[in-house]
Amino acid sequence: MRLRYFTLFILFISSATGAFAQIGGTSTYDFLELPVSARAAALGGNFVSVRDGDLSLAATNPAFLDSTLNNHAIVGYIPFFDGIDYDYFSISHTIKGFGFLGQSGTFDAGVKYINYGTFTQADFAGNITGQFTAAEYMYNVGYGQPIKDSTIDVGANLKVINSHEAQYTSWGMALDLAGSYISPNRRFFLGMVVQNVGTQFKEYTAGDAEPLPFNVQLGFSIKLAHAPFRIGVTADHLQVWDLTYLDPTDTQTVNQLTGQAVTQSWLASFADKAMRHLTPNLEVVLSKNFMLRFAYNYEMRKELELEGRQGLVGFSGGFGIKIYKFHLNYALTSYYLGAGTSTFSMGLNLDEFYTRKT
Repeated sequence: MRLRYFTLFILFISSATGAFAQIGGTSTYDFLELPVSARAAALGGNFVSVRDGDLSLAATNPAFLDSTLNNHAIVGYIPFFDGIDYDYFSISHTIKGFGFLGQSGTFDAGVKYINYGTFTQADFAGNITGQFTAAEYMYNVGYGQPIKDSTIDVGANLKVINSHEAQYTSWGMALDLAGSYISPNRRFFLGMVVQNVGTQFKEYTAGDAEPLPFNVQLGFSIKLAHAPFRIGVTADHLQVWDLTYLDPTDTQTVNQLTGQAVTQSWLASFADKAMRHLTPNLEVVLSKNFMLRFAYNYEMRKELELEGRQGLVGFSGGFGIKIYKFHLNYALTSYYLGAGTSTFSMGLNLDEFYTRKT
């Protein structure tokens, strides 16, 4: 019965947003899709299907916000490529009796910042005229609360986005809608998020509006009863079936003599398109204080691999460890051959650092 309520919620949100169909490469503010926590990065990117008191996952799925996260904080640092780096900070608080249906609601407030560095500026003739910087910001307020005992939660993120590149500036606003289900034995998790429903309200160039990186995600995780494994799958971009495109330089998909697409069997084509949506992941729960994590992102591999030299492109891994009162997480993601990025994040419960007076 509880799972039925969650399924109805999924169908309602999906139908309400079915008119959107943007994917990567066709939208602005794409930094919104970069993971902000090492745990999410190690599990393949945007991870939406475990609710276990980890505030870093609420940045992707605000339905994870509940009273177990009261007065928690998360800090993330990601040194990206070629001097680009981005950071994230969030803090949460529960207000008893504030939510609807007599439940308590939990809020979080966060900031995501990406710095693209300093660039040399030149005119059309190639004359150096100075330098310019580029950076983007996302300010979010999230809210989550249970609607059915402690098994079904819903949540939302409201985001204000600012981007500036040299003399160009843009502002936008987006909304995430989310739900999560956890089985009574706490071994099965299901999560759904409709991300970045919104618009630019100030374009880089007046009258030239661009869509936001809209995304519908669904994921599940299963904790085995008698083994230290949590197995899951995250499905991305469910609003669009075909994520493939023709690259004229790819000899595997385009005939270099005719310029026509290389034909595939129906089964091979179906499997390729289906797998581009799916990211299997694994957590090895060795103890409450130590976990290992692995994932395989097929879409990333197909987008960024070199022909005949795939290496570990699309694979990611990492670990989480609790030392004293700090939850430390690390992830390594292989984006293309010979180049990976590290993600660091730290979570803590602020209540553990002071004693309440009675």
